[in-house]
Order: sequence, then structure tokens, then C-alpha cells
Amino acid sequence: MPGPYTIRLSIPANTRIQAHTHRDNRSAVVVAGVWYFGYGRVADAATEKALPAGSFYTEPGGVAHFAETNADPVLVYITGNGPTDTRYVQDAADSAHR
Repeated sequence: MPGPYTIRLSIPANTRIQAHTHRDNRSAVVVAGVWYFGYGRVADAATEKALPAGSFYTEPGGVAHFAETNADPVLVYITGNGPTDTRYVQDAADSAHR
């Protein structure tokens, strides 16, 4: 549905989110915990940046990114203007080979 949205994302400890894209531009703020976030088509812990509570970051439309938590859970609020979607990079590569 078209229009502004906000997502409250509560991520458990020791969770990895693989590389993916969204069609729309998003902005986000880390509310609690430390969110390890990076840009690229392959999740790579060496390129992640530690974003503690209070950090702000963006997810530009069409730009692949990934994230993870360590020992503590994380709370993130993400805002954008839909419609939105999530396309995992690996899924797209897999479907091209079918």
C-alpha cells in the first residue's frame, strides 16, 4: 500500500540477516542494543559497523545490505515510504538458476 510506514524490528541475540535489498529508501534508528550493519551483496562481518543505541543509518533503495546481532537483542525503528519489499540477494541468484 502506498504511503509512509514505520517498522519496529525486534531482533533476538545471535541473529544474522543475509544480504538483501528494498525498492524504497529507508532510514532507521537503533533504539536498544548494538546493531552490526554493512552494505554489500555478501554478508561480511569484517565490513560491518557497530551501531550502538542512538545510531542513525540509511538503507538506500536497491542497495544490498546485511546485519547481525551478537550476545544482546536489538531494537530498531525503520521508516520509509511504500510500497516496500525485501529481496534477498541469494534468493535472486538461486531463482535465476532454476
